[in-house]
Parts: sequence; structure tokens; C-alpha cells
Amino acid sequence: MPANPHIFAIRPYQPGKPIEEVEREYGLHAVIKLASNENPLGPSPKALLAAQKALSRSALYPDSTAFELVRKLAEKHTLPADHFVIGTGSDHIFMLLAQVFLNPLVNTVISEYTFPTYAIAVHSAGGELRVARAAPNLGHSVDHLLAAIDSSTRIVFVDNPNNPIGSYLTRSEIERLLESLPREATLVLDEAYFDFADAPDYASGLEYMGRFPNLVVTRTFSKAYGLAGFRVGYGVARPSLVDLLKRVRLPFSVSHVALVAAEAAVSDDEHLEKSRALVRAERPLLTRNLARVLPKVLPGAGNFITAMTPMPAQELFVKLLERGIIVRPLGALGLPDAVRITVGLPDENRALLKALSDILA
Repeated sequence: MPANPHIFAIRPYQPGKPIEEVEREYGLHAVIKLASNENPLGPSPKALLAAQKALSRSALYPDSTAFELVRKLAEKHTLPADHFVIGTGSDHIFMLLAQVFLNPLVNTVISEYTFPTYAIAVHSAGGELRVARAAPNLGHSVDHLLAAIDSSTRIVFVDNPNNPIGSYLTRSEIERLLESLPREATLVLDEAYFDFADAPDYASGLEYMGRFPNLVVTRTFSKAYGLAGFRVGYGVARPSLVDLLKRVRLPFSVSHVALVAAEAAVSDDEHLEKSRALVRAERPLLTRNLARVLPKVLPGAGNFITAMTPMPAQELFVKLLERGIIVRPLGALGLPDAVRITVGLPDENRALLKALSDILA
């Protein structure tokens, strides 16, 4: 059966290994998952209660405009409602952007080590993908990104903080990138890990929304809000661009239950702060302790830590699986000697460190 040739350029996304699969394969009954940067505290209790109540309306189509969620987001970010588009996770927004802007005659620029669904979105639309060399810290290099951009560039994807590296671009670097970008190119700042970035020189792209018409900021409910299983994300952009994205978005994309859960989560600042506080407390402690057993640990601005391994990462990954701990080997992302570790609960982090010590003794 013939298919569009550019589809064969897509490398299927490799998600973190599910707990159920590890339990089946290894005969385990207590597995710790530190692979997918999920919130170990889970969703807001208010979100779960709202979702449970919403099940009674499962026979009805959801509000395709996501009116109430958009209203709450607009209020939270002090922006007009026409700046928001809702999707099934922020990667849905990436696919919409690719549909709107890309074709075989134009290109998209990404960094060497970055979130892999950008490439999937680009190839699905038949666009050319350009990969800018990483900075010495393995994160984004503004110099290399700008060098890869030309008059045919339509999208530049930058995750800030970077996944899987954990680094971030500073306020001055973001400003330089925005000011240097050609008018035809749109900068997409993926801020999935925004809630965990607390460095003084970190800046959200939302600060620049009024100054740069070729800027899109994406956020997700999968990380700090703990709603990964509900699949809700959103994009923020100028109204004319949001209109284009809505034209290609299928109706009823996000379920009613997911929308209601997200609405409740946005209103629960207490749970969001608990989630942030956990990462603020555990991330530096886990970083220091990992540095005692692994050759190199990268400083992280997200809810995860990336570290270099003294053996092939896949081998260490399997040894940890045997002990009931799931981490993320980064070979598929071009880093065969690195793993990404989600910041978990204190007991989970201690279990990981003990397992690493036993393996590497």
C-alpha cells in the first residue's frame, strides 16, 4: 500500500516503560517509575473529584471551544481569551503548527538534543528538518540555532527548560533569539517544565507575547499538574495565529472529563505549590547523591535529572528494571551513555540511589 514518502522519515516515539509491563516481565508487584517526568504526588484531589462527577456526562460531546478552561487560563495569565488554543497535550499543538506552516519547500530548526515529537510533527507535514548543534552543556545554543535559520525557516522549536538535558535558555538568550528571528519564522517555546524553573535569569515566553507576533508558547497539564493520563495542553499566541490552529484542529479533541479536570487543577494553587516544593526540595538532594555514584550529573531546571552512566545506559536501565525501578535511557535521543531520572518522592529517590549503589559497587 503506497504511503507518503516523508512518513518513512519518522522515527516512532519511544515512551517510558509502563509499570504494568515491568510487573509482567519481571514478576514484580512494587515498581517505581522515574522515567516519564510525571508528578509523583498525582493530580489535585479537586481535579479527581471534578473528573469523577463529569463521568455522568460521558454520553455527550465535550465543549469543543473549551470555554471554561480558556477563561480560567486567560485569567491566570492575564491575557485575552482569544490568545489560547487547547489540545490533547502540548504535542497536539506541535502537530497543528506543522499542519499550518510546513510543506516540502520550507524547513524547521530544532536542537541536537531535544523533545522528539518536534521531529515527528515536522516529518508528518513533509517539511525539512534542520538540526542545530548543541551547546557545550548539551542544551540549546542560540548561535547554532540562528546559524541554521534562513528565509525558508517557518518554525523553530525550543523547549525551555530543555528535555532531556534539563538546561535552560536565559532571559537574554531568549530575547536575542526573538530579536534575531526572521519575520517569516515562528519561535515555539515549549514550556512543559516552566513550573519547576526557578533560576533568577529564567524567563517565560509569555512575557514577550505582546512584543513578538511570531511567538507561540506551549504548556501542558501533564507535569506540574499531574494530569498526564488526561492529555491536556495549550498554546498561547496572537489571535490570528490561534485562529489558524483552530481551523485544522479536529472538533471535540479533548474529552469532557479531561477539560473538567484541567479546569479544577488550574484553580488549585495549593496542590501546584506542593508539587513545585517537592521538586525544589528533592532535586538538589538527588543531584548531589547521584554525583556520588555516577560519572557526571547535569544541572537540571525541570522535575528530572540527566546523568552520564559508567556503562551503556541501556544496560544500566535493565539492571534497574530487575530491581523494580524504571528510568529513561537516552540512546534513542542520541545519548547512549546517559539516563534521565524523574525527581520522585523521597522514598523513591532513596530506593533508586540504593539500587545504583548496589549495581555499581
